[in-house]
Amino acid sequence: MAAAIWMIIYDLDQAHSDRYLQWFNEVHIPEKLARPGYTWAAHYEVITDGDSTGSKYVALFGGTDSRVFYNPSPAQIKPRQSAETRQMMSYRSNSHMLILAEEWVFDSDSGSLETSPSINAESISLALFNTNENDENLGAWLVQDYLNQTAGITRKFLASSGSVRHVVVQELAEIPQKIMADASSTDWSAQVSDYLEYPAGTPLVARRIWTGTD
Repeated sequence: MAAAIWMIIYDLDQAHSDRYLQWFNEVHIPEKLARPGYTWAAHYEVITDGDSTGSKYVALFGGTDSRVFYNPSPAQIKPRQSAETRQMMSYRSNSHMLILAEEWVFDSDSGSLETSPSINAESISLALFNTNENDENLGAWLVQDYLNQTAGITRKFLASSGSVRHVVVQELAEIPQKIMADASSTDWSAQVSDYLEYPAGTPLVARRIWTGTD
């Protein structure tokens, strides 16, 4: 069960991308998964118009619950990092770190709300947003309108840390023509779009680049 996620969205210095990605996928992810309570990981590269950007990435670490990511917390982990890890982290910029608790999962194929294993889709769409205190309206729209426009597995998260409160992840079999902000053309959707804010940038589509197992 993907009860909680530590998510990092970041830009990467392309001059060091090959070295960094090899380290992240072959060294850093296994180190994280060796910690108690970490259950799975995934690494995605953001794409635009069907092509990789080669500069923005999404890392996901699953946990049994959000307590896992606070004991120790990211701030407590940082001073303990090795020299190699600190060097690799210096190649990142514009990072957004979020600790997320999963609210619900919806599978359009079965038409049910149920728990689900790790995120392992080949591609995902990702929307991170705030609602200017319109949380109830947003929640109703997601459940009553947005889910009717989606296919596959959709997950809703609440953030307990970071600049974003709400996160929606959709697992994709193929790259979509539309993503979160343009999910449908109903009047209600237009109303939602009016108050949504995206502190971490516009919704993203990303392709998996690390193919490890759970």
